[in-house]
Amino acid sequence: MPLSELEKSFNSAKENASPVEMAAAVIPLADAYQQVRKYDSAVRCLQEALSVIREKGEAGQEAVVLAALGTAFWEKAQLQKALDQFSPALDLFKQSGDKTGERVILAMAGITFWRKCEWQRALEILADVFCGADKLIVDDRFMSVQGALERGVATLQNRVRMGRELQDPLKILQPLFSGCVLYRVLGNREQFELCLDEAVTLAESLNKTDILDAARIIRLLGAGPASQGP
Repeated sequence: MPLSELEKSFNSAKENASPVEMAAAVIPLADAYQQVRKYDSAVRCLQEALSVIREKGEAGQEAVVLAALGTAFWEKAQLQKALDQFSPALDLFKQSGDKTGERVILAMAGITFWRKCEWQRALEILADVFCGADKLIVDDRFMSVQGALERGVATLQNRVRMGRELQDPLKILQPLFSGCVLYRVLGNREQFELCLDEAVTLAESLNKTDILDAARIIRLLGAGPASQGP
């Protein structure tokens, strides 16, 4: 749907002030803004929707919009602001027993700590995400999350390419290792293994022991539930 139509749909939902309609209208609008790098516009419309939804006391819709808002900040590279949205969203999903929402938030929080190079914290969170599932499964409520992850992969691929052109091992390693966790969350095992193998080789050559330690653990997580033991 064209951006203008999505904006019209959102404005109509605001007039009705229905939390369900508001959330259903704002999520695709935010994703459309993020596709064209209008991150401030995405944040603004999500915050506007969040204010209305909170007034109505719709906790389930509030959690969904918080997840999208955190994802907009994540894609904007404002990682602490992203985590500040994910934390209350996780609490709300847990309270309602929404396992899909809970796993989405855990995945995004884990990836965020991974981007912050807080490997151990990220791996502790991601262990819960990967337990019992091959990949993150989302529904339409989280389309902006799916879109952000896919765009994140494309961005990291470009950075790896630039590192190769510069023949700079460190500039290759950093985005390559970041991409590993995205491929694992998205269920692309082939690319996960290829990226992780190359990242380990580069980390060994650069003596990046912290990356090597994290790589060993995420390889175990990447092997799937069957190989992780009881």
